[in-house]
Amino acid sequence: MSEIAATLARLGERLKDEKLTCIAQTEDRILTSKMRGIRPLLDWIAQGEVLHGACAADRIVGKAAALLYVFMGVKGVFAEVLSTSGLAVLKQYGVHAEYAALTPNIMRRDGRGLCPMEESVLSIDDPSAAYVALAKKAAELQRAAQENGGRTSEKMTNRKLAALETKRKLLETAKVIIREKGLVNTSIEEITKACGVSNGTFYTYFKRKEDIVFALSHDMFREIYEEAQRHDGPFMERLTFYMVTFSGHIERDGLKLCQEWVRNTVDPDLVENPYDKEKLRMDNDSMKGMLQTGVARGELKADTPVDALADALTDVLYGEMLCWDMAGGAHSFEARTKTFCAMFLPAMMKPYLNGDIK
Repeated sequence: MSEIAATLARLGERLKDEKLTCIAQTEDRILTSKMRGIRPLLDWIAQGEVLHGACAADRIVGKAAALLYVFMGVKGVFAEVLSTSGLAVLKQYGVHAEYAALTPNIMRRDGRGLCPMEESVLSIDDPSAAYVALAKKAAELQRAAQENGGRTSEKMTNRKLAALETKRKLLETAKVIIREKGLVNTSIEEITKACGVSNGTFYTYFKRKEDIVFALSHDMFREIYEEAQRHDGPFMERLTFYMVTFSGHIERDGLKLCQEWVRNTVDPDLVENPYDKEKLRMDNDSMKGMLQTGVARGELKADTPVDALADALTDVLYGEMLCWDMAGGAHSFEARTKTFCAMFLPAMMKPYLNGDIK
């Protein structure tokens, strides 16, 4: 039994023994919940929990829950009941899946049709889009329950929902403006004005302008990984796409921002932001995910040393980033990565490819 399968088995036992609805284990902590449905997952996301590379066990996992687990970046999921569409999502994104029972669909509790959350994501395959749709649906169901006099301890308060929506608007607005003008030429006032909120509201969620870029990067690097996994091409094209897009995103965010991030994270003991503490491991896990997908699709040999290769390739990207910082941007980080992928990556991967290098 693999290490990840053993971890999922242990979590599955705790799920049953402690009468939990879901449980997630990271390297340094365990999250548990007894709330039904996808509510625990939505709450963890809203609370900023970092679950990249975590393992999770859940009572019921349909397509909705599977997309949220992918959105949070977990590497393995055990479900007592897993839907076929949920399994397809987990496989698509390289998430290890174990289950006790497989079912065609996740139905309403009264058996009258699909679960509302499953209906919300029928035509959605992107995890980020799924999160937005599911958070919106959860809010609609909460309002309906309130209007009908229903009471539940699982629902989010209106204040929490409003705060989540405000933060989302700030992030989405900042993303558009910063992509167009760059961080240096974007002011906090410009962001808040476009959102229709005060400057003070900005400081409720962020200490400084740079913090919103770090928050955006969390989603952006997940999107880069997901886009690379969906990229229409053979393994070497997907891996090159991921590495070049990764470095290009950092370069476009700007040298000064990258230098500041490196300076603030080089000593893990001094890092306050939990996302920054996890960044190296998250990027390493994403690289593993790219390689694991290659193995799963038969493009890479079954005995490919995924962990060692992921470590080496992540070291290349981080080493190139540090050299770019130390050179003061005298060369292009993205161009250096393109050169590596063209000249050295094929030879590095050749022993593990099934068939010719493509």
